[in-house]
Amino acid sequence: MQVSEFMTKGVVSCNEDCTVEEVAKLMCDNGFSVMPVVNSNEEIVGILTESDFVGRDADIPHALASIKMLFGQNFYFSDIEDIYKESKTKKLSDVMSTNVKTVKSDQTLSDVVSLMSHSGLKRVPVVEDNKLVGMVTRKDLIRAYSNLK
Repeated sequence: MQVSEFMTKGVVSCNEDCTVEEVAKLMCDNGFSVMPVVNSNEEIVGILTESDFVGRDADIPHALASIKMLFGQNFYFSDIEDIYKESKTKKLSDVMSTNVKTVKSDQTLSDVVSLMSHSGLKRVPVVEDNKLVGMVTRKDLIRAYSNLK
């Protein structure tokens, strides 16, 4: 089964110049858990997910302690409200994840499940010529499962 047979089409995306506040509102209003970020040529350049609002471990080689990052800055849990307020006007290009793993629409169900499983991803953008054409989520995998005969 190819990705094109079960991916979600018509995915909403935002330009890298949008603010975090604009995207957060769009995500809340539409129940989105992810926002692909595209440049002026509609090429995928990043992604913002629900996880970005929680923070993540900073990738600092040889760090002796785990350092947490939230919207591009180190934080302590007591700083959350201040960081949230400061991030509202930040552009997506300053805070988005740029190492976006993608698949193509002609790849297989096995390819997607392998990528999601090994990378711990919940969703994967589908691209053709680096342009966003869809998204595969865990819900789409359930749909693929249900449609197999």
